[in-house]
Formats: sequence, C-alpha cells, structure tokens
Amino acid sequence: MKILLSQIGKLSFSALFVLSLSLVGLVAAQAQPAGQNPPPKGKKKLPAGSKGFAQFAGRDASDKLITGGATRSVDTDAKPTEAAYKEAIQSGTASYEEGKFKEALDAFKQAATAKPDDFVAQYSIGVTYEAMGQFKEAAEAYKRAVTLKPDEEHEGQDLLAHYNLGNTYAAAGHHKEAIEVYQQVLRREPRLSVVHYNMGLSYAVLNQPKEAIGAFNEALSLKPKRDVELIHYNLGLAYGKSEQYSEAAEAFKQALILKPDYPDARYNLGLIYYMLDNQSALIEQHKILQTMKPEMASELAKLIGK
Repeated sequence: MKILLSQIGKLSFSALFVLSLSLVGLVAAQAQPAGQNPPPKGKKKLPAGSKGFAQFAGRDASDKLITGGATRSVDTDAKPTEAAYKEAIQSGTASYEEGKFKEALDAFKQAATAKPDDFVAQYSIGVTYEAMGQFKEAAEAYKRAVTLKPDEEHEGQDLLAHYNLGNTYAAAGHHKEAIEVYQQVLRREPRLSVVHYNMGLSYAVLNQPKEAIGAFNEALSLKPKRDVELIHYNLGLAYGKSEQYSEAAEAFKQALILKPDYPDARYNLGLIYYMLDNQSALIEQHKILQTMKPEMASELAKLIGK
C-alpha cells in the first residue's frame, strides 16, 4: 500500500479543461420611502458583456504504468507461455515510455493473450488506451483489471486501477460514474488527497457546488504536497458558484500566495471584489493583470465604476 500511495502522490495535475460558472438568482435592491429602514442590499449581477467566472481546472493524471517484476529481463529458463508474457510486457513498457502507444498496446494485448487473467496486462492495456484518448476502451480494460487479483508483488495495485477508472469516466464526461468509483477508492483509502480533488471537479461539472466545496476542503485537509494552488483556486470557484463571496475571496488569495503569477486566480478574485462592492481591490487586481494578462485586464475594466 505504501508503494501505491507513493505512486498516486507523485502523479501530476494535467489535461486542463474549462468549466463555465454562471451567476443565477441575482436581484437588484429597490429604493424604499424615506423614514423606513432600508432592506438588505440586493445581490449584484455582472453587467452584460462580462464573461463571468472562468474555471481552468487540472485533473490529476492517471497514465502511469506499474513497474516491477513483470518488466525485468526475460527469464530464458521460464516456461514458453511465461517467457512470452514477460517479453511482451517488457516490450510494451519500452514502447509506452517512448510514446509509441500503438506498439505498446499490441504488446500488452499479446501479454494478455498469454495470461488472460493477469492484472498487470489488463491494467497496462487500460493505461495505454487512456494515453491514446480512447476512454471507452480504457474503461473496459480497467474494469477487467479490478476484477483480477494482483500477485504478491503488486498487492494493493487494484486500487490504482479503480482510481484510473474514475479518471477515465471523468475524461469521457461520465461524471456520475466517476464519482461512484472515486467513492469506492476512498472507502478503502480515505486519505488520498488527489482522489478527493478529482471528485470535487466532477461535482463541479455536475453543478453541485456544495459537494465540490466539501471535496476540495477535504483534499486540502490532507495537506497535499503539490499543485495546492489548483485546489484553492477551484475551491474559490465553487464558493463563487454558491454565492459565498467572502469565502471565495479567501480561497483565491490562498491560491495567489502559493502562485502569485496566476492570472486566472487574479481575474476571478477581481470578479469577487466586484460582487463585494470593493472597487479599490478590483482596481488593484486590474492593474496587476494589465502586465500579466492584458485580455483578462480588459474584462475586469468593464466592471470598474459599475
């Protein structure tokens, strides 16, 4: 299990994709006759032409091969079937690492033919299909892999196959299925920050900001060691979607503490300051973005003085 946690912990956030966030149910305050207590100030809305919140979120990648005994030099004294299996795994791994995915896939399929019930062969087929962007085929291979018992050397690695299956579902746009698989992983190993994070992204796609906030906060509570600014950033967007603007501002500021040159975080923080009627802070973010990303600064300029 330590090997598994190490492997998952080393995976990097990649494959950027865009989620659109819209603001709904915003109403303007109405004037009251003199002498009456004014009602609570109505919520602001972005003026026509503003792009609104933009989410550019990185999902943790899963295109990692399992290494170990199966990839060592072929044992010439092994039985013919075993020798063919090991040679195919070794060839497939070499091709995969060189980016020759079709050749790798052919080799891993040969390994699966030699040993149909082998976990590593089926898992490697899934990884290769995923790297090729063939998510349906990748999911089928991962589903076969999770039904197989890994050998002693790869004990616990079926959890990694479950995790990759969730990522594959998400990449194919099947976020409900992805969440179900992520939850299965977390029932077995609840302290995997990247799984909570990816689950939060799927909740965000499904327009379930409350659940996304919970998942992102859980990911942060586990003290991840890398790409933490992405989690804070997406947490800010989820808070923004829930109209919890003060919390959103804090999340974006945390992202900027970790990565000051993060234009998307500055842009969204500027939008939050507009919603909070903090024009001076909005102007400050606009000035910074003028040199960092002028097109985003132009968008914020539409809100100054509004």
